[in-house]
Amino acid sequence: MQFYDHFFDWGLKEQIAKLSSIRVKHGINEKSSVNILAAEADLYVAKIDNKIFLKIGPKMDLGNLIPPNFHVATSGQDYAVWE
Repeated sequence: MQFYDHFFDWGLKEQIAKLSSIRVKHGINEKSSVNILAAEADLYVAKIDNKIFLKIGPKMDLGNLIPPNFHVATSGQDYAVWE
């Protein structure tokens, strides 16, 4: 779900559009499997459908959580997505 305020009023249209296109490209939906790899106060990392990795939070040291064959598809303040 996308909120009008986030998309238009908060200036996040480009970032939300990138995230949405990644979701569509990989067929991510409500039935997708989510494997949580890290859940800390400053870091959340999940693998979704074995297709993408998502990081939320300010922590940058991810150790070996993201396999080397995955590359950043998009990123912004306190988030990144690898495919």
